[in-house]
Amino acid sequence: MTTAARADTRAAPDPTAPFRPLDIYQASAIRIILFSFVFLLLLPFFVSLGPMLYSRLSQDLWLGTPGLIVTAIAFSALMLLILVSLVHSIRARVALGQTRVRLTLPQTRSFLPLVGYRTHDIAYADIAAIEVRREIYGSFLAPVLLKGARIRLKSGESVQLGYVSEANADPILPYSEIAEKIAARAGVEIIDQGDVRRSLVRKMMGAPAAEADLKPVDAVTVAAINQRHDMFMLLLVGGLVLLVAYGILTDRDSDIGHARPLATPSEPAKTAPAAPSAAKPAVRQ
Repeated sequence: MTTAARADTRAAPDPTAPFRPLDIYQASAIRIILFSFVFLLLLPFFVSLGPMLYSRLSQDLWLGTPGLIVTAIAFSALMLLILVSLVHSIRARVALGQTRVRLTLPQTRSFLPLVGYRTHDIAYADIAAIEVRREIYGSFLAPVLLKGARIRLKSGESVQLGYVSEANADPILPYSEIAEKIAARAGVEIIDQGDVRRSLVRKMMGAPAAEADLKPVDAVTVAAINQRHDMFMLLLVGGLVLLVAYGILTDRDSDIGHARPLATPSEPAKTAPAAPSAAKPAVRQ
């Protein structure tokens, strides 16, 4: 056996060797503690909203109740986002080894996965390709562009890595970078499936994509959507500025929030009139 052959034999990885991660992607302890602290801090206020609404509705107190209902809905959405971020920080983990990748990621179709986390131990030799595509959600009012990646196995199955916004990538789990490293170590190509439109409602409900959602979207359409979105946001911000300015100008002559003195210093203090005294009858001698 030649020296080059012996070197290749020593360099070949052993598939039966214990798994030793070389690159690990997961949330730090500081991030987990921060989300836990915020969630526990807001939890008492969130729990108290239910009894407050029940007390008002049971006593037919409708003054301020609609505003409290809107606050409860917004608070519920905020707590859901914090809970999802907390669970994702605790459960999500990707470890790249020498011969295989071990990942624990949500395999559901929903944007807000609370459950559905699965652990996969995939050998690089079983990977056929890495597929990436960009998905556009929403209309021109609030379009969201996400880039997703998944692992296509030789058995025909696929394992979802996740989605990341190209404008605001998550430094904890950069799925694009993870996909590139997996493709490089597995020796497979990255297949770009282009841009597609997706329904936000179907994505939130975890429903599969419809046939119309799988049609590719060209770059001209994406640029037009972004241009209309920028115009809409400009009009929205301008309208909010005008509303705030109108509120400040109209508040100058309003009595709401302004304290008035009970009596000015120039006005004399008014005293109550004295009660008339009863006249004494004259005494005849």
